[in-house]
Amino acid sequence: MDMKKSKRLLMWLAAIYWLAVIGIYAVAQEQFHYTWVENDAPSALAAVGELVDGMTLEQRVSVPADSVQCIEARVGTYGRENAGEMHFALCAENGEVLAQAAADVSQFADNAYARIPLDQPLENRRGQALTLRVTTQGCAPGRAATLYFGHSTLAGRVDVARPIAQEDLYVLDGHAGVGMLCVRLGGVNALSFYWIYWVIVTAVFAGAAVFVVRGFARARDGEINLVTMICTVYSRYSYLIYQLVVRDFKAKYKRSTLGMCWSFLNPLLTMAVQYVVFSMVFKSDTPNYPVYLLCGIVFFNFFSEAVSQGLMSIAGNAALINKVYVPKFVYPVSRVIFSLINFVLAFLPIFLVMLFTGTAIRPAMLLILFDVACLVVFTLGMVLLLSTAMVFFRDTQFLWGVLSMIWMYMTPIFYPETIIPQAFLPVYRLNPLYQFITFARTTMIQGISPAPQMYLGCIAWALAMFLIGMRVFRKHQNEFVLYI
Repeated sequence: MDMKKSKRLLMWLAAIYWLAVIGIYAVAQEQFHYTWVENDAPSALAAVGELVDGMTLEQRVSVPADSVQCIEARVGTYGRENAGEMHFALCAENGEVLAQAAADVSQFADNAYARIPLDQPLENRRGQALTLRVTTQGCAPGRAATLYFGHSTLAGRVDVARPIAQEDLYVLDGHAGVGMLCVRLGGVNALSFYWIYWVIVTAVFAGAAVFVVRGFARARDGEINLVTMICTVYSRYSYLIYQLVVRDFKAKYKRSTLGMCWSFLNPLLTMAVQYVVFSMVFKSDTPNYPVYLLCGIVFFNFFSEAVSQGLMSIAGNAALINKVYVPKFVYPVSRVIFSLINFVLAFLPIFLVMLFTGTAIRPAMLLILFDVACLVVFTLGMVLLLSTAMVFFRDTQFLWGVLSMIWMYMTPIFYPETIIPQAFLPVYRLNPLYQFITFARTTMIQGISPAPQMYLGCIAWALAMFLIGMRVFRKHQNEFVLYI
């Protein structure tokens, strides 16, 4: 191990770490201070009828946030040009108006949610039950809009009836209706993660520094550990990794006319086919579906390709392993790097489709680098685990073919997660690829930082898989020559 190169590597890693930490906070600080929340609304069943001047529509609502900022209501226009204003008021039990909003009904889209900002945010009422009162001004018969009501909720693709208490029914001019209005309150809750973030990143850096110091101390006693393995690979075998990656590229694109162009043509063509099938045949209504679909395809393809190639990294290099001493860690790493290059090239069609669909380019997209880093670490851990299993159990490659197919259908690549019943969502979201792909879509499509728990989920899965894979690989690497 070259100590000079090793120290230089560690300094670079420390600098990159703090640059990443500061960059993430600079881009994501708003999401670290606040989180957006809103009520659930029932599925639309029918309209309450024209809301003309003189009518009063009321509904009991629960305040979901520390600071309520808007009312969202599913409105109907009857497909015509309407005129007038619709007024919303949030009232306490004694009738006091706590907050209000107004909207021009001529701007409403038919059978769609309209977001109406409150004149002033409603503060410090979280968890309280208030009365939402709806009235109109300048809305005459034949020119008035309406609101929708329902008495079921969406569970997957099926509407499930929900029991409604008598006091929760909407009331029109003193007469109780047969459902609840399709309205919800939206606002923000304050988070304390913005200061916990600095505690976490400082503790992680301090822990990593202690781990590195202990690793070098143990290396002096002749012990091989993770720190020395990484430093040795970088200082002595980086050129070998480069040659192995080049070899894999030559083998993959041998006699191919388009060569590396397939790295971005393949996901683009796959997206085009699946877009036709799921967007037109099955009528997918997912917003910005081309980018949504392409993000899922590119991320899952990287993981699947890296693992499929990597699980053969030890068994497939038996001739080299038996003749030349090289840290066996080098072979799985080279396969992951090879797939990572294809992964980076595959981002080109994503940006092309974003430009084509008019998706705005925002600073939050830089957070994709964090997501990619976590996915690479997770994938490397999986490759280390399966390449070890492949040495002792050759059926691993066939089992992985089945497992990867199941994993693909359990990940929201071409379908929205809304088709999953609400009761199963907590378990469904434990899928690590769900975390990585959802993180990417949030930054690429919505242009904002994901919630703090999404960062923690990505890091947890990446480190857990890497440590498991590394431990299994190190424990059995000396036995490889007996079985390959």
